[in-house]
Amino acid sequence: MAEADHKILSAEIKLGSQYYFYMETQTALAVPDEDNCIVVYSSIQAPEYAESTISRCLGIPEHNVCVITRRVGGGFGGKAMKAIPVATACALAAYNLRRPVRMYMNRKTDMKTTGGRHPMEVTYNVGFKEDGKITALHLDILINAGIGTDISPIIPLFMVGAIKKYDWGAFSFDIKVCRTNHSSKSAMRGPGEVQGTFISEAVIEHVASVLSMDVDSFNMCNKWRQRGISRVPIVHEVLLRSNPGKVSILGDGSVAVEVGGIELGQGLWTKVKQMTAFSLSAIKCDGMGDFLDKIRIIQANTLSLIQEGLTAGSTTSECSCEAVRICCNILVERLTRIKENLQEQMGSVEWGILILEVEVNLLTGQTTILQSDIIYDCGQSLNPAVDLGQL
Repeated sequence: MAEADHKILSAEIKLGSQYYFYMETQTALAVPDEDNCIVVYSSIQAPEYAESTISRCLGIPEHNVCVITRRVGGGFGGKAMKAIPVATACALAAYNLRRPVRMYMNRKTDMKTTGGRHPMEVTYNVGFKEDGKITALHLDILINAGIGTDISPIIPLFMVGAIKKYDWGAFSFDIKVCRTNHSSKSAMRGPGEVQGTFISEAVIEHVASVLSMDVDSFNMCNKWRQRGISRVPIVHEVLLRSNPGKVSILGDGSVAVEVGGIELGQGLWTKVKQMTAFSLSAIKCDGMGDFLDKIRIIQANTLSLIQEGLTAGSTTSECSCEAVRICCNILVERLTRIKENLQEQMGSVEWGILILEVEVNLLTGQTTILQSDIIYDCGQSLNPAVDLGQL
């Protein structure tokens, strides 16, 4: 800060919250099953997390809880953690009443309970030279986490990663995650990164305004028309998570595929289906035709495919496709060997001949075999005594 020609001290930025406003509100259906089990249909981005929570709530093993998610009617992070209480409450009611229970929130209740994006209050000090080069930046950030923890502790990590897209010179920060009496805030579409990017651009705009660096010749010559160009660089750290996949080829040649990712409207199933068709086409079998029509993506099931993880971070489609690609490559390798063996077997012919001498009594119809001669090419016998008995 000592090297700066100009300083801006104790400037403030206030960032409000933001609601998800997905088309489908929080919803779940729980159905009791035999052997002290329960099946829960939940609109959730992380079925595995719901399974674990329901298991602890009901006091039963996780293998007695099956969470199924076919698709989610919009998520943006709001169906990650916030769907768990709804699924758990629904499961608890169904488990105790021993009858199916369905729950869904109206829009007003959903907006009150899901929280949304984290509000923040930011105070910053920035030092910069006459040519606009920033020499130092210090940030004091208060994050309103609401009444619960949720994912709030990791928000500062994402914020700092987004803020560091610029060279601030001497950069320091003090970030506090605050518990308040507001509804618990959660992940929402680029959590922390959106706020970090806004803070960075606000500081840059403030510095440019002080130095009058945003005025060009066109704007100086035109009173009623003004032009502007905004350049906003974005830095996003890609976090790759393990994602399971399973590909099954059925007897009629159709294919069933399961992946850990959840279809949120991002086209995950379409990409997985295309990857399956592309990878299995390496077998080069006759009659494959339009292979896409023979592939079906199965809904997520926590007991069929475990360790599904969380669908978030804009990488689930890629991770799911990679898991399917690996599965298909293994199948292609196995089927190629089988195909080659069948082709070899089709190239060889086994032959044999049977000659019988038979006597028939024309009055009684009695038939007597006088002699039987068999010649059979069985190759090199492993055990002639056994093979003779088989003949």
